[in-house]
Amino acid sequence: MPEQRIAIGHASEIPPAWGAPRTASRRFTVAIREPRGTETFSVAWGELTADPGRDWVVMLDDGTAYPIKKDLFARTYEAAGPGRHRKVERSRLVQVPPDTVALLATLEGPLEVRHPDYVAVGAQGEVYANAATWVREHLTFDPISGA
Repeated sequence: MPEQRIAIGHASEIPPAWGAPRTASRRFTVAIREPRGTETFSVAWGELTADPGRDWVVMLDDGTAYPIKKDLFARTYEAAGPGRHRKVERSRLVQVPPDTVALLATLEGPLEVRHPDYVAVGAQGEVYANAATWVREHLTFDPISGA
């Protein structure tokens, strides 16, 4: 069976059949730096670009780095010690179903995301990707409340 390809540029475009986003909190802090000129970051789903003055480069302790718009960072992170920051907003995640490719239009560039990875939803409905392994290692899902 061929993969179904779904274009998603905003949280409102996530198919309802995928389920409601689940919330999760981060268990770590990050450092940031200014991009060194225009930088491109290769991630599992594609490439993202960071531009000086517009973006920060977020750096995890394991060496992982990725760009984020400065205004978005200012709204969603807080200081957590000298040179360290923690995302205060809870992550909202929807897992990509099997045999599906989510074609994300992120603020930093297009990405193709497949199961078992997640579409993450930002504060303004923007979308980005989180690998399933990264989610397991770095996030704690909130309990699902019963109806």
